[in-house]
Amino acid sequence: MANDRIGFIGLGHMGGSIAERFLAAGVLKAVCDVNPANTKLFADKGVNVVSTPRDVADNADIVFACLPSTKICEEVALGKDGVRHGRAVKVYVDTSTIGIKVARELAAAMPASIGFIDSPVSGGPPGARAGTLTTMTSGKREHFDRVFEALSIMAKKVFYIGNEAGMAQTAKLINNHLSCAGRLAAFEGLVMAMKAGLDLNVLLDLINVSSGRNFTTTDKIRAGVLSGSFKFNGLLTNSLKDEALLIDEANDLGVPLWLAPHMLDTIKEAAANGYKEKDSMEVIQFMGERAGIDVKDIVKKRYQDKP
Repeated sequence: MANDRIGFIGLGHMGGSIAERFLAAGVLKAVCDVNPANTKLFADKGVNVVSTPRDVADNADIVFACLPSTKICEEVALGKDGVRHGRAVKVYVDTSTIGIKVARELAAAMPASIGFIDSPVSGGPPGARAGTLTTMTSGKREHFDRVFEALSIMAKKVFYIGNEAGMAQTAKLINNHLSCAGRLAAFEGLVMAMKAGLDLNVLLDLINVSSGRNFTTTDKIRAGVLSGSFKFNGLLTNSLKDEALLIDEANDLGVPLWLAPHMLDTIKEAAANGYKEKDSMEVIQFMGERAGIDVKDIVKKRYQDKP
């Protein structure tokens, strides 16, 4: 990275947390976000807050972005005020989950003077703030080598997937699919346990030393359900996007899928019933409703109102 200046676009829950890592390292020079409230912390710390992605790319050698949708990613990178028009930027790193098609579209549309790296992340805002994220990266090796030190500031583990843009997207979608499968399966089982009157703490202790354990049972349930918060890492709309992208990519590759379509149907059903903009942990409440129980009420009475 040497003396490279870092710019960041997209300062929401995830992007803001990543950008704080660069701020703490003293390398963050310019930021941009459509919500002025998201830029205040950085402005207060002396970071240059600019109006457009192009402005960020005029002030930074390496520009990172963390954005909520493929459409926004395309506009930020390629729009009339997009990163591709920047005068200073040498490498553009998109940390969003955008799928292989969009990643390759962005890479192909960048001028020869700007390298493109797709580097989706795993670990959520808590991992971003702690610097414990995992990132999977793809793009030309020379561009990866230039941004490796910057990637190591935001992530504890950096994996180079391959030299073609989009390869990291495939890896990320597979990871997210497995995570979603574990989450939905755990929720189904726990709703069944609640209706049967089992003690969830005992059940979780059992599962977590047995073959059924996964990240939802080891970390998410106690932190995001039994705590009463029903929050952990992200909105259900993200799961909706990611599972749909996985299915589209599998179809393009000619790979049959069995679980993914059913998982997407479950997510769509929850979204259609008012859960789309809620945290993905709320899906257990949706499943409880379908089973005739109120998960939040049970959690409050059995696991929070104890003397």
